[in-house]
Amino acid sequence: MTGFGEVAPISWFGSETLEEAEAFLSKAAVEGCVEDAPADLPCCRFAISCAHSVLRQDFDPPERKAELAGLLPAGCRALDKLIELGEDGFQVFKWKVSVDSFAREVEILDLLLDALPANGRLRIDANGGWSLNDAWRWLERLDGEGRIEFVEDPLEPALWEASIGLSEAFETLLALDVPATNELAPVLADKAWPGLLVVKPSVWGSIPDLRAIEQTFPQKIVFSSVFETGFGYEAVLRLAIEGGAQSWALGMGGQDLFQEDNLRLHPISPALQAGEVSFDTLENAWRELQ
Repeated sequence: MTGFGEVAPISWFGSETLEEAEAFLSKAAVEGCVEDAPADLPCCRFAISCAHSVLRQDFDPPERKAELAGLLPAGCRALDKLIELGEDGFQVFKWKVSVDSFAREVEILDLLLDALPANGRLRIDANGGWSLNDAWRWLERLDGEGRIEFVEDPLEPALWEASIGLSEAFETLLALDVPATNELAPVLADKAWPGLLVVKPSVWGSIPDLRAIEQTFPQKIVFSSVFETGFGYEAVLRLAIEGGAQSWALGMGGQDLFQEDNLRLHPISPALQAGEVSFDTLENAWRELQ
């Protein structure tokens, strides 16, 4: 049996670089033993942990589907994409902002809200691009709007404490995208962070690392992908479903991106079940790469 994992570094988000990952894995291959990677190589830790779990045959989540959020592009193109994904059955959408003026993006927001399917919800991701004044103005506009599920990363990471003040001043739920370094999570736990945490398993670390943060923040974790290939995507999907991450739709839209690599194995769907892309399918895809 073959165990699969994927190393998908995002160094600016706190993970190791591609070069650091290659150096570690090359050394491990020469030595003929791939054990757990150190904490400063979270992507390698994730890949190795997933592969070992497959080999132990304990990587078998319950047979239930997880809802996915559709990813919208920034700007006015978001409207056409929302309509397209809505026709495919998506109910939750994530829209990236802070790329245009407040006035223009509010105009687009109104169009998106009008175009939402019945019972549809919209997530807004500022990518840390708002000033405190921007965030205040936006949250004033959004407060009381029941179709807004949450606002992600309203401020740059260094201003995370100000996000606590914002969460106390407004009803709109806030979410913080937690860096791969894991250093912020314990601090947020000590501060009793009232919002959600967006966690990218592929850059977070091993399976036990992920389970630990789920226990620390029960019902507050939103799993997200980092545009992995089918190998990493299937691993994240299994982890999310096995961990019972059903409170929030997974931030794993974008199955329609990077089709040219022939490794986008999962269908464009508002709900997916782990195992629909089997280990045999992954193994065949791996052989085709050789």
